[in-house]
Amino acid sequence: MYAVASDGAEIKSITSNHAARASFFLLFDASGDYLEALTNPFSDISGPAAPQVAQFLAEKGISKLIAGRFGHKFVSELESKEIGYLELKGTAESVIKNLL
Repeated sequence: MYAVASDGAEIKSITSNHAARASFFLLFDASGDYLEALTNPFSDISGPAAPQVAQFLAEKGISKLIAGRFGHKFVSELESKEIGYLELKGTAESVIKNLL
């Protein structure tokens, strides 16, 4: 399953430049079909969000996360959970179509 870090809950929303602090994660299946938008429960916490967000995504079964930009700490956390990551900019819908 794929997730797109976004600041909006719609598939036309733009990818977030702050992957771990994105407001939403839009989920798509392996065929690119939109499933749902998840609110990021860690977007506004004080302190590092990367470990909690990586765990949250792992528990949701995410295999690859797409965002406009990733911080190095978040990349390390994603790698530790065996979640792939890819920096792409555009709407959630367009980056998924380009990926597949």
